[in-house]
Formats: sequence, C-alpha cells, structure tokens
Amino acid sequence: MLRMEFIGGDVLAAVLRSYGDKVQTAIVQSVGRSALRLQREVMQNRLSGQVLNVQTGNLRRSIHQRVTSSGGAVIGEVNTNVRYGKAHEYGFAGTVNVKASLRQVRQAFGRPLKSPRYVQVRAHSRNVRLPERSFLRSALRDMKPMIETDLQKSIEEALR
Repeated sequence: MLRMEFIGGDVLAAVLRSYGDKVQTAIVQSVGRSALRLQREVMQNRLSGQVLNVQTGNLRRSIHQRVTSSGGAVIGEVNTNVRYGKAHEYGFAGTVNVKASLRQVRQAFGRPLKSPRYVQVRAHSRNVRLPERSFLRSALRDMKPMIETDLQKSIEEALR
C-alpha cells in the first residue's frame, strides 16, 4: 500500500484553485476573441463575395456573436436570426407562399417602356430549390486551427 501526504496541502489546493480561475478567465477571453474573429470573417468575406453576394445587407447586418459561461462550460456562438440565412446555410427545397403585391414593369419583351406600368401580382405558391451555400460552418471549419492555437496559448499563459 502506498500512502502520500502533502505538507502544506491546503496551500497547494489554494494555488490550484487560483490557477483554475485564471484558466477559466483565459478560456472565456479566448472564446470571445475567436467569436469576434469568426463574426468579422463571415461579415466581411463570406457574405460579401466568397459565398454569397450582398443584395440588401440584411443578412450581413444580422450576424451577431455571444459568449456564455455556465458551470465550467464556455460557449461561443455566431449566428443569424434572418429566416433565409438558414436556407442558404443548409440549402432548401420546397414550396413557398408568395404574397400579393404590386410590381413595377419597366420593360416588356426586352424593350423599355415609355413610362413604367404597375401590374397586380396575385398571391401564389412556387417551388424553390436553393443549393447549400454555407457561410457560417465553412468559416468555422477554415478558422478551426487558428481558434485551437489561440485557446492553447491562452491556457499556457494562464498557467505560467
């Protein structure tokens, strides 16, 4: 039977606890930095030409990030609340209902009209097939080595 006894064990436990707080803080800061970098990458590069081209800017403006820490788990999120963002990210095939609207027609049969006309478009449904054009998951996959390196360096610095 092997028996070990630490002299000053309470001091060692306090030191380890203080390292735990430093490590937890370093992890939260690293995840926060990585979430901001990922958000910037998606907004500047993925939604401005690499994956999707900007039409209105709504999707790009809706990209937000959040870091939460609870019970020892640190979670960094970068996401969007725009409905069509999910359709672009994962792809979509199905029927969509189109509301009635008033459309301005400026040309007919490829020729410009003298003055624009307004045409009533009735409500209808149409089949939509959007291919998968991942802008969030692909950015995360591409940035994974940098995120892991930053996290490892932050923990190493906290343990010094």
